[in-house]
Amino acid sequence: MPDSTPEASTHPAEQSVHVTCHSAFAGKELLEVHKVVRGELGEPHLAVLPELPERGIWAEPLARSAALINELGFDLQPHGWRLGVPDGIDARRARALLRSDENLLADVLGEEKKPAERLKLSVMGPWTLSANLYLSNGERVISDHGARRDVIQAYTLGLNDWLSRLTRTSGLKYYTVQLEESHLGLVLDGKIPTASGYRTLRSIPRSEVRSSLQELTDAVQAQHSVNWMCAVPHTDPAWVQRVDLLTQAGVDGLIINPRAMDYQQWERMAGLVEAGGRVYLEALTPGQRPVGVVQGVNDILKPWRTLGLPLQKLSALRLMPHGDFRASSAGEVLQSLQQLTAYAQGLEQTRVDA
Repeated sequence: MPDSTPEASTHPAEQSVHVTCHSAFAGKELLEVHKVVRGELGEPHLAVLPELPERGIWAEPLARSAALINELGFDLQPHGWRLGVPDGIDARRARALLRSDENLLADVLGEEKKPAERLKLSVMGPWTLSANLYLSNGERVISDHGARRDVIQAYTLGLNDWLSRLTRTSGLKYYTVQLEESHLGLVLDGKIPTASGYRTLRSIPRSEVRSSLQELTDAVQAQHSVNWMCAVPHTDPAWVQRVDLLTQAGVDGLIINPRAMDYQQWERMAGLVEAGGRVYLEALTPGQRPVGVVQGVNDILKPWRTLGLPLQKLSALRLMPHGDFRASSAGEVLQSLQQLTAYAQGLEQTRVDA
């Protein structure tokens, strides 16, 4: 974690092992999902703002992230979302749905005896967003240097405005923002297809990718108390280099799947922990029978001890399920979160005893 990163969340719960999850859930009833999430992920755990993609294309991550760009209109075309035009009916619906979700969140928090001050949000990372939005000429935003620079700057402003709005309406003070940068490797390696699909766009320089990400994280952290997190596919042969880029840009939280890690990746994770970063460990898979608490805790501690990490550093650990809950029933969500909280309690007790 770079020393120049602005101050992140200092909420006391950030110093303990706790549980969170990905944001996407099955169904269309947002209030019911809030009840489950907030019932199981109260303090010291970290609740999320749920996303329900089954409500339509306007509720999918791409539309929700595009809706944060206040300075640029967008509309839906056969090839995807197009920027730089007056808002179309689908864009207005995406913006309205996001505002409706914000209002419901404020209502839910307002009814709690002790409203939470922390929340986890998920948005597309700026490079994945730029790779999936289109210009008026039909090409991807990422294909044009000036366009991608302007869009990322507008997105940064929009993200700042969104957090300010949530703070004002819901009383939240601390945020954890998951940047969904699934296309980061494709952007860096020049593997994003052109609009025609017959060739690929040239790779974006690593320095440009890093600086744009850092400008976003710095600008948002200058106004809000934010922890950043991201995932890199473990199958990416340049996994360590991608993680290095993210941490240099101020993203010091890493999602890992312990079942897919090789030794080099574990070593890099240990370096992140020693530098003050955070690890979001996907400790179980929804829908699969979880192991008992004792075995689950020991399974998590085994690589920790093998790497020589002190047990006091378990405060850097957050547990979450592997993948989201899009295909999970309410019962499976409850089972997963309850089992994860049991693991977290065991790990926190281990940390305290140490």
